[in-house]
Formats: sequence, C-alpha cells, structure tokens
Amino acid sequence: MAHRPHIEFVQAQLLPWRRIGAGLARPDAEYRLLSRDQVTGACTALMRYPPGWSRLGPEHIRADEEFFVLEGELEMDGEVYRADSYAFLPAGWTRRAMVSRPGCVLLAFYSAEPQLVGRAGTCDPARAVPHLRTRAMEWDRTLNDANLRHLGISRKDLRTDPVTGERTFLSLILPQSEPRDRRGPRESHPVVEECYVVAGSLCGPHGTMHPGGYFWRPPAIPHGPFGSRWGAVCLIRFVGGRHENIWSEDEAPFSFDQSYDPVLPPELEHLRGVPWQAPGAY
Repeated sequence: MAHRPHIEFVQAQLLPWRRIGAGLARPDAEYRLLSRDQVTGACTALMRYPPGWSRLGPEHIRADEEFFVLEGELEMDGEVYRADSYAFLPAGWTRRAMVSRPGCVLLAFYSAEPQLVGRAGTCDPARAVPHLRTRAMEWDRTLNDANLRHLGISRKDLRTDPVTGERTFLSLILPQSEPRDRRGPRESHPVVEECYVVAGSLCGPHGTMHPGGYFWRPPAIPHGPFGSRWGAVCLIRFVGGRHENIWSEDEAPFSFDQSYDPVLPPELEHLRGVPWQAPGAY
C-alpha cells in the first residue's frame, strides 16, 4: 500500500489499452492500468475482453480478485455476470470455464500480482462474494456523517471484510449538491480511499471527474469539499483497514469551475495538461 503513488485524479480514457501477455491473469484480453504497487504488484485496472473470448481451466489467480462489470457480460462456470454485477473472489478461486460472447469491460482490483496458475486452487470460500446483481439492491439512504449532508449520499454496500474492515460500496450523490456558502471542512481517513466514477460527474479541489475518473489516495491526505451539478455514481473502496472520517477545523472553498489540477506520479505527469473533455449534451 505504501508503494502505490497518490493519483488524484486521472481519466481512464487517456490511458492506453495494452495487450496482456502469457503468464498474467487474462491472456488475450486488454487492460488499462489505473494504479499499481511497485513492490507487491497489487493493482487496479480496466479489463476488456473481445466478443467471443473464452478460456478453459482449471486455473486460479494468486491474488484476491474483485470486479465490477461496466458493460457487456462475462460467464464463469455457468454464472453470468452482466453489466452492474459485482464479485469478490479470494486468491485460489478455481475457474473451470470462462467466456464472453458479446465482449465485456470490467473494473478489476487485485491484492497482489495477478499471476495465473494452470491448475485448480484452494481458497477460503467464506471470504467470497460470488455474485451481486447490484441493480436489484436497494440504496441505503441512512446519513452517517452530518458534514456530508449536502451531498445526499446513498450507498449500496458490496463487501466489508469482517477482520480488516476493508470496504467496497457504490455511492450515489444527488444532483445540484454543493456545500453551504460554497465552503466546507476537509476530511481525511486513516486508510487508503480508491474511487472510480461510473456515471455523472464529481467536482472537487482537483477539478471535475467524469465517468472513467479515477483516484488512489493514500492515508491521512485532507480532501474536499465536493459537489455535483447533476449527480454521480462512484465505486469506492477503503483499503488497508477500517474507514473513518476525520474532519479539519478550518474550511476550504468549493467551486464548480475548478480547473484540472491533479496529483500525478512521474509516469503520468504528461497528462497534466490534457484535461478530459466529456461529451456534451449539445
């Protein structure tokens, strides 16, 4: 965790698609690498499978794999993961047959280098979340922090680790939401926060994130306040322990007109002057 750089934020559309080579988790597919731990190989990536892609096992990955299907569908051992499906498969989870007839794009998270092993594996099935059809889940509208009231946040909890407290959820932010008087306290967390914008837009001190916007924020970094003109849905993970909001005593300004001012590692610094222009409605 300490070896993954602060990225806040990058639009995934600006990153190249790369072909996956032999020995990794998904030969013959493509990926966009969003972030990676230089020591452990833990990473977050967009995965793209072409129509008709398939693999036969048995095989397993030497890492926990967590994924959310953005479009298309993926079938694994007879289980069909359509758009908006979620799963957490612990290291060693055996795959015997996989196919994507229409093609598929998914957001994937790996707890270590996603090395593929060509035989059946062993794992703790109690840790698994084999399949959630998130569209069928209800939004939890319970407000759990008064400082976030202006966002009107609702959540769909996808996974909470009973031991570490690590958490993954979908977060819905209401449209036309901004802090009162366009000012508010900043928050920080004792653990990593990771976010991918699935729909809508989210504005904060580093600019406006559109669908495909991604950040990896290490612990204890103050951030915010945030707002949204027309709402946003984000997939959020808290990594490395239990999530807690710690608020500053001072307040920071908020503006929907904030220019793109990212925090980027050296290998992404060339994107600083290339703000993403989201397709307009007219």
